[in-house]
Amino acid sequence: MIVSQQLLGLLAMLATGVLAAAAIDAVRTAAGGTRAGIFMELAAWLLLGIAAYGVLFTVRDGEWRFYDLLAQFSGLLLYESVFRKPFRFAGRLVRILILRPVFLILRGIIRLVLFVVAIPFRIILFILKLISRPFRRPYRAVRRRLGARARKIRKSLPRNPLKKRSA
Repeated sequence: MIVSQQLLGLLAMLATGVLAAAAIDAVRTAAGGTRAGIFMELAAWLLLGIAAYGVLFTVRDGEWRFYDLLAQFSGLLLYESVFRKPFRFAGRLVRILILRPVFLILRGIIRLVLFVVAIPFRIILFILKLISRPFRRPYRAVRRRLGARARKIRKSLPRNPLKKRSA
């Protein structure tokens, strides 16, 4: 293996270290210390390991050397010391300029669809109210009479039927 291939592999592993640190930082920020965040972080580490091996496989046919581990660790430290603030700034820009408008548009579309779907239900409910209007007064009278009888029956029953009565 020539020196240029080794240098390319070293730089690729350094880049995977920086990107892995950025991805883990994003996962930790998004999960916010929740119980699901632990599983999300473990899944992220697993996927990042697979991706790093994919890069290593592309660059050097999957040959792993000890300095690859050192390069990835150096990439993690490089992210923490140099690239963290620019990556977070870029993340805020993406969230503000891209994600918020997209979610706003999606929320508007969902509300519009729900409004359009609710119109037939409102019409049906209005028609049912009109049809049931003549029956409301007799229904209330029957309900009052039955309620009064139910109260009389409840008063005549013992409060706790399973309790032993003292003689």
